[in-house]
Amino acid sequence: MNKKLIALAVAAVASTSVSAAEVFNDGTSSMAIGGRIEARALMQDGDMTDKSRARMNILGQTEIAENVTGFGFFEHEYTTTTDEVRYGFAGIGTEFGKIAYGKTDGSLGMITDFTDIMSYHGAGASSKIAVADRIQNNLAYMGEFGGLTVKANYVGETTDLNNKLVVDGGYSLGAVYAMENGLALGLGYADQGKDTLNSAAESQLQAAVSYSINNIYVAALYKDGEEKAAGVKTDLTGYEIAAAYKMGQTKFTTTYNNAESKTGSDKSDTYDSIAIDATHYFNDNFRAYTSYNFNLLDKNDVENAKDAEDQFVVGLRYDF
Repeated sequence: MNKKLIALAVAAVASTSVSAAEVFNDGTSSMAIGGRIEARALMQDGDMTDKSRARMNILGQTEIAENVTGFGFFEHEYTTTTDEVRYGFAGIGTEFGKIAYGKTDGSLGMITDFTDIMSYHGAGASSKIAVADRIQNNLAYMGEFGGLTVKANYVGETTDLNNKLVVDGGYSLGAVYAMENGLALGLGYADQGKDTLNSAAESQLQAAVSYSINNIYVAALYKDGEEKAAGVKTDLTGYEIAAAYKMGQTKFTTTYNNAESKTGSDKSDTYDSIAIDATHYFNDNFRAYTSYNFNLLDKNDVENAKDAEDQFVVGLRYDF
């Protein structure tokens, strides 16, 4: 089977485990099962909360014509209190890219991945609007052309299990160009109609840059967005800075996240933090990590005072 098409199918889902077990392969069709089991304890303001979760996924592929592959992917997540279908899509891949429909990623995830590098914290200022994130009723395209990766997706009107509107449709576009010298650039845009959360139409632009050399990685991201509801416009801006250093089997990461909201002359910080973590990889299947988030928000900036407190997390993760 065409290895490039397989890579395109698998790249559609960042959570697909590198250690996924291939349970069937007849040279034309294949199926792999993977997932993770992750125990996580969060300490904040003197309380400890169980944030443990488990994911299971299935990836199936079949060669339906020369250089044409059909594929399907499903992933379910379980936590201590809830469960959800994270992904459920099928599509067709060719040498010119792949097209998939179902519950799958939007186009800005590969931009936020520049700075979303921590085991638990981080990615607080780069939050994506619904159509740019993982969402159902999503028709998505992804293509790889040398060092250039492009994505585009269109989302129809989406409702929840109670037939309530989640988002009134929209689209997102993204591109990442990775150079051989370790430099990478990313740019993406998203626009959507009203959503359930705030009955506002939203748009968002994100740009990112990264550089890696040997065991060092640094990256930065900027977000510029706006909401429009009942004739009132709110500007939403944010930026993130990330760095990582790998020493043997241990990886150290840190990020700074800052986001603010501005309506007219009223301005407020919505996210402001510095996070650090250390992750030790025993092998490809098992890791342990600890993460601390220094919350720089003032208690006057949040409705719940606990949202301005620091967090400490320890975790163990097994991938299969």
